Amino acid sequence: MRSGNIFLIIALLILISGFLLYQYVFSIYEVTFNLRPNRLFADNKSNLVIEAIPLNSFGWRAPFRNSPSEFTIIEGADLIEVVFIDAVKGTIKIKAKDKPGKVAITIKPKFSLFPSTIEIIIEPNFV
Repeated sequence: MRSGNIFLIIALLILISGFLLYQYVFSIYEVTFNLRPNRLFADNKSNLVIEAIPLNSFGWRAPFRNSPSEFTIIEGADLIEVVFIDAVKGTIKIKAKDKPGKVAITIKPKFSLFPSTIEIIIEPNFV
């Protein structure tokens, strides 16, 4: 084989593997949400972080990708305090106040067709 043919085959293999990587590894197919920790207590100290996680076609977190999201508090806004919102990365951090109740947050990710609503129960503090 001549060097021109080898170069053409290598370039073609690199293009095909790059296309497959982009389509299956780096593309976002779904957005899930991670809550850390998964509950709040009415003690003025309890924090919760909600993060939008972009998933690729294998169900893994898509590398080097974020899921920009809009957050809207639709219920229980008086029960929490928003510490920070990073709409570009799709993260919100909230802090519970001193009253128990239910908080509902609607999240509209850029890479999702429909918004998702997350309900968080603020449990009474029995300390």
